[in-house]
Order: sequence, then structure tokens, then C-alpha cells
Amino acid sequence: MKTQNIGINKIVYVIIAIIVIIAVVTGAYYYVSTAKKPITKPTVITPTTNVTTTVTKCPLPSNTSVIVSIENEPPNSVDPATGFYAGEDEIMINVYQGLITFNVISPGVTQFVPIIASSWWVAPNYTTYIFYIRHGVYFANGDPVNATTFWFSIYRVILMNQVDASFFTNILYNGTEASIIGYAIPWGVCHAIAYATNNPSFITNKTLCAYGLANILSNFNVHNETIEKVMSYPNQAVIVLGPYALEFKLIQPYMFFLQDLAEYPASAVDPVFVDQNGGVVPNQQNTYMNTHTMGTGPYQVVQWVPGQMVVLQTNSNYWAAKLPPNETNPMLTPPKIKTVILEYTSSADQVIEMLDSGKAQLMGPLTLPALPPLYLPSLGQNPCLRVVIEPPSAPTWLFLMITLDTEKYPLNITAVRVALVHAINYTEIIDTVAPSVGELYVGPISPEMPFYNPSNLPPYNYDPALSIQILKSLGFKLTLPNGTVINPNGQPLSLTLTYVSDDPAQVKIAQEVQIMLSQIGVQLTLNPVTTQQEEYLISQSCTAPTYPEMLIWYWYPSWPDSIYQDLVVQTNAMYSGIAGDVSCFNNTIVNQLTDVLPSITNETLMTQYVAQVYNITYQQAPDIWLYAIKQYWVQSCYVNGVYWNPGVLGYYFALMYYNTTACS
Repeated sequence: MKTQNIGINKIVYVIIAIIVIIAVVTGAYYYVSTAKKPITKPTVITPTTNVTTTVTKCPLPSNTSVIVSIENEPPNSVDPATGFYAGEDEIMINVYQGLITFNVISPGVTQFVPIIASSWWVAPNYTTYIFYIRHGVYFANGDPVNATTFWFSIYRVILMNQVDASFFTNILYNGTEASIIGYAIPWGVCHAIAYATNNPSFITNKTLCAYGLANILSNFNVHNETIEKVMSYPNQAVIVLGPYALEFKLIQPYMFFLQDLAEYPASAVDPVFVDQNGGVVPNQQNTYMNTHTMGTGPYQVVQWVPGQMVVLQTNSNYWAAKLPPNETNPMLTPPKIKTVILEYTSSADQVIEMLDSGKAQLMGPLTLPALPPLYLPSLGQNPCLRVVIEPPSAPTWLFLMITLDTEKYPLNITAVRVALVHAINYTEIIDTVAPSVGELYVGPISPEMPFYNPSNLPPYNYDPALSIQILKSLGFKLTLPNGTVINPNGQPLSLTLTYVSDDPAQVKIAQEVQIMLSQIGVQLTLNPVTTQQEEYLISQSCTAPTYPEMLIWYWYPSWPDSIYQDLVVQTNAMYSGIAGDVSCFNNTIVNQLTDVLPSITNETLMTQYVAQVYNITYQQAPDIWLYAIKQYWVQSCYVNGVYWNPGVLGYYFALMYYNTTACS
């Protein structure tokens, strides 16, 4: 699960990586071809005025070769093995490329277009995936790309064992074994090295194997006979079948693997560039690669002021610019705008000023919490701006909830949690903090994603009388606003709600929830914290005294796998705490179902199991599901070619261009 500080913080993850390495693993999805579907247009909030005679002349961009996007999430790393935040995703999708990617022109997450792969084949049992690599692909420095590049790149991500290794846990390496031996090692590669070197010690000594693989990756010579034998060994996670053919052999069936490969950790990274700048060390970041890029994509990072600005410039040696028309697709389009400047701020006032003045041509699309939805109507009044909301049919993917610590009294009582979910006026919260972009939903899967709410359970209804009745039956002392005291000899029900104080939406929600719970006689103390404090608190044991009783929490998955990345990680006790199950929900039946759900390939059976998990979590209420958030952004009226896709976090700048007559 990712955030703009949503989810697993990179620094925290390094601390807990070995313990919680299995936190982001397998799931299941159906394979969909690249056939195009009709495009649903997004909603545009148009300015409304009472005077029709006034004509506003919008200032032209001062330089149409430059575009400025004002955003909230500055990067910490631009290495596909290490970067994890949403803002880092945006940079890497423009700089690095993988075998395939999502088509941003479509809002869905089931269509893929070939990038460095020319074609691919998926085994009927979803355990084998074969890709054929294009000829003539090269990095910005001219270094060639072939099948060995991806063997190197994928194994590098796994062996470094940073947060992005989790994209391949229990898919290409055994997460349980990694937590025991202390190394993330692609399955089968120890046998491959033993075979190539005629040394069986690589099989039994995992430290020797890990450092043996690191030595291969740090001195990567594809013409070395030993390395050739290792890469072509047939029983391992990734196999080089030939210079332009690559095979993935999965630990277990996984129908979502194409979604996984479409994300940036599966990108091609230049082995020569890496080896010239620090190489590969097990369980360690490469500090040089954290701040320097060498990709095959349309842009490269040319300037970086930490916390303030990143500048991308077109790759003047972009391989895809030379493709014939019959071999290209929208995601290989050479960029039209030469320079992209990403400026970062957490100030809503600065975001608005940059947009209103024309200093920035774009906002977002991942600008929470700097600019929550309540600012959109005023921005929509500017005739030189367009406020855009993703189409209704698009997956929302991002939602906001209040997690309830089910491990500690009194929230370990199911009836207490049920009383709380019925004490919240969800419609009022949406109208207050998320007008036009918030929608009611039933978790834990994101609305519009496959397998969402298969039993069509209704969202929890607002029924404070029911809440009072439940708490009264439990014997709690409730002092209502009108002075009525229920169970005067009982124990008062007092709770604490933790939230991030620099998010205006969370501040407002916390205040509203405090009032709503007071209506049923519950005393709620508000506990504002920083994002860093929040991540520390939920990295503790669920029973720790300072683990949040109630926490306002944003969620969206690392890649669009609605089974594993939404449902399993949020409901299986194996992932309690910061790994995903922040409510520390622990139900035996749910654990059993979600243990097997990721590797199921029968959609009917999968739907049945998902429905069971849904019904149990709905009845036991480990979370208060506030609302799902339709993605939104703001753009200058002169900017065209802006798309958003939930699989491509952020903007894909290569498709953007200026239309200097659009505002007239």
C-alpha cells in the first residue's frame, strides 16, 4: 500500500523489512488483452458567472517548452528498487520503462500496452509468463537493452531488499524464507549459481548465495560463460531464454502479475550505469542511484533540490522516437514539452497562488493533503483553469477510513465497533470535506475495482439511536447532550482519535466525528500528529499503549490488485499494523480465506471467498469507511493531453502539449 504519505514509509519499512517482508504479496486477476475499450470522459467543473459580458483573457504561458506542476509529495529516491511514495512513482514512470505498462488514455487497470516487450504469452495456469523483447531499445546513454537487462533489474530489486522488493514477494522469491535467513533471494538462483560454478555450497549457505549473486550483478558481463549459465538455468524465477526472450516462473499461480510488471519496480535499469556507481549489495540502498537516473524513458532527471523541486528534461536519445508507426502506441509517444518542473509544497495557499497566477500549469493529481477537495469550487471559478474529476466508471482506488484497534479494550468488543460505525453521518462528512469527489463505499476493496462488494452490502447507515441502544445494552455510562444519563453506574466510554494535523480534511473530519460521537454519549479526545509520528505509532505492536485506538487513514494499493493489495493485506492478521491491517483485525475464517485467495485462478470461487470475507468484516466492523475519493486535478486551460490512470500514479508528461487557442 502506498501513500503520499499513505502507507508504508520507506524508512520505517527498512527497519521492519525482514519481519514484515511478506506484507505486499500475491493476488489474483484475470488476464486482459490490449484491446481498446470506449473512453469515458472525465468531469470538468466549469466556471459559473452571473455576468456574461465580461471576457477574461487568460495569459499565455511564458514558455511553451516548459510546464510546471505544483505537487505535494517530494521524492526521497528515484531508484526503482527503493522509491515508494506516490511522488516518486510519477518521476519513475516518466524516466524508466518496463516490459509493459498501463494505457493512461484508458481509466481502467486491465489494459496493457507493450513498451520494451514486443509481445508476451501467459500460461493457462498463470505460473509462467514469457516476454519477447524489442530490438533496438537503449538507455539514454546509448547502452543496449535486451533480456539480460531485465534479469539484472528484477534480481537487483529483490536482492537489495528495500521496500520495492515487496512487489515480488511470494511471486519471485519466498517471503517467509527471507524473514528467516535475512536475505531476499530470487527462488532457484542459488541452485543456478551452484550449477554454473560447480559449487553446491551456494545452495546450503544463503549468505554465500546472496553475496555471490551480488557479485554477479555488480560485475555484470553478459558474455561471461559462468554468468550466461546462471541466467539460462531453467529452474529459477527469471530465465534468459535468448538475447530477446525472457521467462518468468512464479512460485504460485498469480493472475495479477501483468499489473505487477506494469509498475516501476519491474523497469529496466542500466547494469553498466549501476556497476559504475556502487553496484549491488544485499539489503542495502544504492545512494548514488537514489539521486541519479539512467532510464529508457522519454525524460531524465537533470536537477533535484531536495524537498523543493525536480526538473525533468526530454531524453534527446529516446529510442522510441525512431519507431515506425506500426510499432508504436500512445505510451511511446516522444514528448512535446521539453522541460517539466515539479515544485513541491504542503501549503494550500501556495498551490492556489501558483495556479491562479499562471506560475504553475498543473496541480496534482496526488496533492492530498495539501489541497483537499473543499478548495475545488473556488478554483473552478477561475476561467483560466479547469478542475477535472475522473470519470464515474474509473476505479477510485483511494479511500479514507477510521481504523479501530481491535486488539485493545473497548474496541476489541465487536458490538462497540458496530455502535461506532452507525454513529457517523457519512453524507455530512462527504458534503463538508469532499464535495463532488467523495462517494460512499463498503471496504476493503476500492469501488469500481474487480470483485468489489460482491454481495452488494449497503454502506453503514447513520443511526445514532441504534448506537445508543447497543452501548446501553453493554452497560456503558452515556451522558447525552440533553443531559440524559444512561447507565449512571456504568463505565463511561472514552476514546482517542489520532489524525494528521497538516491535512485540512482530516482536521475537519476529526472535529465532526467528535461532535457525532458526543451525540451518543461517547467522549472522544483528539490527538493531532505529524505524518512521521503517525507512521511510528502504527509500526508498533497493536497492543502497545500508544498504538492508535482510532486513526484516520488513507489507503490505496501498491499495484491494482484488488484481491491481494486491497482485501488480503487489510484483513489478514499476518499484516497487522503498518503492513496494511492497521485495525489489527484477526478473524480465523478471514485469515484462512485470505491465505489462499491470492493464488486462486477460478473467478467463481474467488468471488465466493471474497463475499465471505466481505460479510464477516462488514458484520464485525474493524474499520469505519468514510468515503472513497475520485481522483481530481487542476490544469491550465491551455494544457492538453492530460490523463490519469490509477496504475500510473501521477502525470505522464510525454502526452501533454499546449494549445494556445484553447482559452479563447
